Amino acid sequence: MSPHTKDKGECFHRMYRLKHVICLFIAFVILLPVLGTVSYAEEEIELTAKAAILVEMETGQVLYEKNPDIRWSPASTTKIMTALIALENGDLNTKMRASANAINSIPLDYGIAGIKVGEELTLNDLLHFVLIISANEASNVIAENLSPTGRIDGFVEMMNKEAERLGLKNTHFTNSYGLDEDDHYSSARDLATMAREAMKYPVFREIVAKKVVPLPDTNLRTSNQWENWHIESTNKLLNSTSQYYDRVTGIKTGYTGKAGRCLVFSAINREGLELVGVILGTETYDILFRESQELLEYGYKNYKIQTLVSSGEYYGRYEVVDAVDNIPVDIQMMGEVTHLLPISSDKLQTSVTVKETLNTPFVAPIEKGQVLGTKTWYYNGEEIGSVQLVAMNDIEKTMAAKIRDKVIELVNNKKLRIISMAVVIVIFAFLLLRIILRSISRRRNYNRRHYRF
Repeated sequence: MSPHTKDKGECFHRMYRLKHVICLFIAFVILLPVLGTVSYAEEEIELTAKAAILVEMETGQVLYEKNPDIRWSPASTTKIMTALIALENGDLNTKMRASANAINSIPLDYGIAGIKVGEELTLNDLLHFVLIISANEASNVIAENLSPTGRIDGFVEMMNKEAERLGLKNTHFTNSYGLDEDDHYSSARDLATMAREAMKYPVFREIVAKKVVPLPDTNLRTSNQWENWHIESTNKLLNSTSQYYDRVTGIKTGYTGKAGRCLVFSAINREGLELVGVILGTETYDILFRESQELLEYGYKNYKIQTLVSSGEYYGRYEVVDAVDNIPVDIQMMGEVTHLLPISSDKLQTSVTVKETLNTPFVAPIEKGQVLGTKTWYYNGEEIGSVQLVAMNDIEKTMAAKIRDKVIELVNNKKLRIISMAVVIVIFAFLLLRIILRSISRRRNYNRRHYRF
C-alpha cells in the first residue's frame, strides 16, 4: 500500500468517527427533553420506630405517617409544651427562684442541670437548660414560677388547656418534664403540631438549633463554676449533613425506659422548604438519629413545592354569541397555585385533580377583565388553590341583538305590560263607547226621519 493510499484510509476513518460522534450528539440533544421528563417512582421507607410522622412546617401537610395517633409516653419531648406555655405567658428577662420542691422532686435517674435550691435564673436561661440539655428541674422551676397557683399542677393545667386549644386529641400531661405516668401521653401527630406552634417563636427556634448550652451567672455562682460535664445538646441530629437538606433546625429529644428513644426534629433545604418529623420508640440512639435522617431525606427526595399555574397564563379562545364580527374572547388565568406535591409524575397525575367552571355560553357584551369562570386544583381530594378565568379583550354586541334584547325587555317588563293592558282597555272602552254613541245617534236620526208629524 502506498503512503498516499494509507493517508486516504486514515482520513476516511477519522471522518467516519467524527460523523458518528456528531450523530450521537444530535441524538442526545433530541432525547434530552424526553430524558428530563422520566418518571421516578416514589421511594419507600421502612422504620423500626413504633410511631412516626413527617409534615410540612407551615401547613402541617402530612408526607409520611406510621401509627401517628397511637398514644405514647412522650418522655422529654413534653418540654416542647413546657417551653410553649412559658413563651406564651412569661417574660424572658424575668428571674425565677428554684424551690426545694422543684429540685428534689426529680427522680435520681432523670437528667438535671445541677440548679441549686434558692438559685435565681432568668426564664431565658432556664429555657436553654430545658431545650438544649433537657434539664428536668429547670422545667419544674419554670412551672412553679408561672403557675397561677404557684404549684406545678397549676402549670400542668395550663399545658392541658393549650393542648385542647391546639386540637390535640391524643395528648394529656401530668407533669412538666416527661416523667412516665399512666395519664401522661401524647402522639406523633400531636407532637408535630406542638412543635410547629412552638417554632413560630424566634427565641424557641434560636435555642433548639444550638449545640451547646450557654452557662449563666446567677446569684449563687458565676458561669465558670457550673459543672460542665453536660453542656452539649442531646439532639445529635444537629450534627448531621445531607445532600437533600441544608441544615437541621431543631428540636427536642426524649428518653425513658417506657418511651424508648424519641425525637422531634426539623430541617430546611435551600429552597426554604422546612419539614418537621417525629420518631417515637426506637431501641437505640443510633437507630433514632439514623431513622430521623432517613425520614427527612425521604421527604426531600419525594416532594417539592410546585407551581401548578402562574397568573397571566393563557387559558383558551371561545366563541361569543351576538359578538360584532363574530370576534371570539380570549381567556387567561388570574392567580397562582403552588403546593407541596410529589415529584413522581405518576403519583402527581393520580393525586392531583382539576375542576373547571365556565359561564358558558358566552354572550356579548364582555368587558376586558370580566370573570368568566374558575379553575380549581385538588390534592388527594382536598382543595389546594383556585384561579379566576378572565376575559383578555372587550367584545361588543351587534345592533340587531341590541334591538332584539330591547324588544324582549319591553315584553317581559311586568309594569309596562300592565300599563299597556290598561291603555288597550281604555282604547277598547273608548271605541266601544264611540260605537254605542254612534248607534244611538243613528237611531235618533232614523226616528226623526220616519216619525215627523
